[in-house]
Amino acid sequence: MAATYPDVIGEYVDAPERFATGGLQYAGYFSPETIIPGQVAHFYFLLQNTLNVPLDAALKFTPPQSGGFLRAKNPLLQIADEEITIKLGAAEVGLLTLPVAATEYADNGDYDLTVEVKASAQEKGERIRPTKSKSFLDNSLIDSPVGLNLVGSLGASYTEKNSKKAAYPVIITGASDNGGEQIELNHNYEPIWKKKEANYFVKAVQEVHSREVKLRKELTVEAIYANLYSESTQRFSDVGLPLRIGEAIILAKILTYNCQYFLADSHRFNGLLVPIWEHALEAEMDTTHSLDVIRTVGYYHVIKLAIAVSFGLLNQAFNRQFWPRVERQALTNHIATNIDLGQPLDMDFLYLPLLMAGTQICGKVRLQGEDVKHTLALIKKARDARIELFTEEDMAQADKVYNRILTRALA
Repeated sequence: MAATYPDVIGEYVDAPERFATGGLQYAGYFSPETIIPGQVAHFYFLLQNTLNVPLDAALKFTPPQSGGFLRAKNPLLQIADEEITIKLGAAEVGLLTLPVAATEYADNGDYDLTVEVKASAQEKGERIRPTKSKSFLDNSLIDSPVGLNLVGSLGASYTEKNSKKAAYPVIITGASDNGGEQIELNHNYEPIWKKKEANYFVKAVQEVHSREVKLRKELTVEAIYANLYSESTQRFSDVGLPLRIGEAIILAKILTYNCQYFLADSHRFNGLLVPIWEHALEAEMDTTHSLDVIRTVGYYHVIKLAIAVSFGLLNQAFNRQFWPRVERQALTNHIATNIDLGQPLDMDFLYLPLLMAGTQICGKVRLQGEDVKHTLALIKKARDARIELFTEEDMAQADKVYNRILTRALA
């Protein structure tokens, strides 16, 4: 096998079984998974070239049909193009977005969109992505790596199955409310990873590994906390959420706890730092001062991971997940993106889940000279000052959860 390139499919979808043919790995999913007649779902089809030479991929989509022997056949799912040809560069990964509409002929039920794939290399090449993989991410806190920029450095767990055809389900339920409106069904393909991006990835891995001993000495609890406290107060103020003292302390604690969780394990160490260094190198940033790199270009990655870890901590504390995975992933992306772009963010997204989890682990991130009881009193005071936040119906469950966390922490 030639030099191995990072997996990309696993960053977009949990696919423990990957289909493959002619050097092409593929996986797909519908979003939303459930629609009503007349409504459009988007079928996302990921194509990952496992060879170091270009590939041609011919795709044939077959929607289900009603009717049968001696009866007219009508499409239950409508697409604009049933045959699509895509050219992928060496090692390229791409995303095909295919709008799919449920027609008026579709009764409520489960339906499959079938995809037949014919892939052929333009020349003889070598394999650059494996047929199976095992993730180094411990799932005790993070139950899915999707959207967290961890798969490149920590891998995704999957096995490859040779198949030229696969079927992907969508659920149709309810009555049509289309009203005769025209539906736009044009597909779109875009490369989401190209071979040239491997240069930054490889350089990031090399730099992080060569500086590991020094990095561990620099990235102490106190140093991380001080830098993330300062950066957080500024960033949250920029999005219209000036933090009260208790909120700022607890937020910095959960971000610091998150960093220490990743730094404590040799594999997770890469998951925290390699994506940050990759971003910094691509931006041609000086990476001499590690704390500056983490505080600036790395803040987006840090807070995204911290949100995912926070949900995991709440799951451990109550032995249940209060929110479905898809909602957690959407919320994680929303918070991190808004903070990164300086766009307005509602206060409830600060408490749910960051300050909840931060309050829970408050005593596990101890600072020199800190009185943990005093810190907890400050967050309680800050929370009580925002009582109107928890009177909203959507926050009722969160309010009950947070009250239990505070009671336990203050006991």
